[in-house]
Amino acid sequence: MHNLWEEITTPHGSFAIALAAAQDKDTVREMLIEAAEWMATLGVQQWNPQQFTAAEIDRYFAEREVYLLIREDQAVGMFTLQSSDPEYWGTLNEEGCSYLHRLTVRSSWRGKQLGGAMIAWAAKRTKELGRRALRLDCWDGNAKLNRMYAGMGFVHKGTGKKQGRGYNLYEMNLNLR
Repeated sequence: MHNLWEEITTPHGSFAIALAAAQDKDTVREMLIEAAEWMATLGVQQWNPQQFTAAEIDRYFAEREVYLLIREDQAVGMFTLQSSDPEYWGTLNEEGCSYLHRLTVRSSWRGKQLGGAMIAWAAKRTKELGRRALRLDCWDGNAKLNRMYAGMGFVHKGTGKKQGRGYNLYEMNLNLR
């Protein structure tokens, strides 16, 4: 049984947001591997399926809040939130923000704006926590995703490079909403 947090309504029905628990680790890993494999078929080298080891998923649960998007007791999406991200944000890292990672929607649910619904909920959760902004990073080679974030109100805050790949840093200032 999931620790249901809240229900959200989208044009494609109602979904629950749940805080993932230890028994959800395999589901989280499966979703991330599925998303990485799908991106690879599109030529998007944002994630590598092999990076999502059991140890990596354990680290997510130890260092972040892992949320699931649930429909009829099935996880159809996920994302993580953390209160700091010096790994990607470096000197721009600030306490008082939420850092969103690993936003993923199962293939059977793609194209239904569920990613946007999860981001909206993450922004709401960030505000409830008294944090001023929701931040994320995005591989600079994924033009479609970068456009989507800009269209949702995220402001470009900088760039970085990790393992030879560039990425963009985005922030949604919740004090302006």
